[in-house]
Amino acid sequence: MHPIDCDAQATMITSNGAKNALASSIYLRGYSMMILRSGLLLAALTLAMISFAGTAADQKFPSKSIRFIVGFAPGGGNDLLARTVGQKVSEQVGQTVIVDNRPGAGGNLGAELASRALPDGYTILMISSSHPIQGLLKSGLKYDPMADFTPLALLATYSYLVVTPPSLEARTVKELIALAKSRPAQFNFVSAGNGSGSHLAGELFRIATGTELSHVAYKGTAQAITDLVGGRVQLMFSPMPAVIAQVKAGRLRVLAVTGSKRTPLMPEVPTVAESGVANFQVSPWYGVMGPARMPPVVSAALHRQFSEALKAPEVKDRL
Repeated sequence: MHPIDCDAQATMITSNGAKNALASSIYLRGYSMMILRSGLLLAALTLAMISFAGTAADQKFPSKSIRFIVGFAPGGGNDLLARTVGQKVSEQVGQTVIVDNRPGAGGNLGAELASRALPDGYTILMISSSHPIQGLLKSGLKYDPMADFTPLALLATYSYLVVTPPSLEARTVKELIALAKSRPAQFNFVSAGNGSGSHLAGELFRIATGTELSHVAYKGTAQAITDLVGGRVQLMFSPMPAVIAQVKAGRLRVLAVTGSKRTPLMPEVPTVAESGVANFQVSPWYGVMGPARMPPVVSAALHRQFSEALKAPEVKDRL
């Protein structure tokens, strides 16, 4: 993962343009998906927040523990980042940041819970790049991904790893595509849930390669990885932190990364585009939101704490 300079991001777009930036930056058309730019929404309102911040009120927040909701099971990228950054924020403010895992519905159960919380800053939500487009993916959503939340911080960007069990015959993306085409509708890819980033990456890969991949949705990344390691499913697009231990132990094989360039942690692994799938790029992000109508002083205080946490050398090293 690559930590974000929250303060620098805040100057990139204004609060008035946030909604249009989001609407224009996430789309599915033909073989293209642009996820990363939508992350700018999370920093869009920061400039306005900071201008309202007051020192006296700032010193009163937080005065108790903060609930950090993660809409996925423990062990996935959302969870690991929330615990890493949350621990640092906890040290900075002298109050406990409690990670509350609420898996289900591709993160929507946790998001719905956060949207109904008091907007006092003591309940916040870890989100990923799939959050803003939930309204396009699912009917009957019980919250508005835009209107029901206050953007607080953009935390990190990253690439997915394309991973398979070692028992699978394919050792490259080209071999994977050929194998999937030889088994139409019998080749599965798994994700952390319907509408999750790993799901959308798999769907984009299916469209771009013309393969008939069947999607199997889990309630979280960790459960999906268990079945992948066991060879019960064939393919996953996973955040690196969630699978790196399995890769190092030889229980999973990495075929490619989904970003625009190789990761320095695995420089020998090619990108999907380098592997022959032209223009394929998925660069997701993680961020933090709170309920709508949070006091600007509280929003600014939380933004500042997360920004400081990301600058900490130990957090950078961990990411």
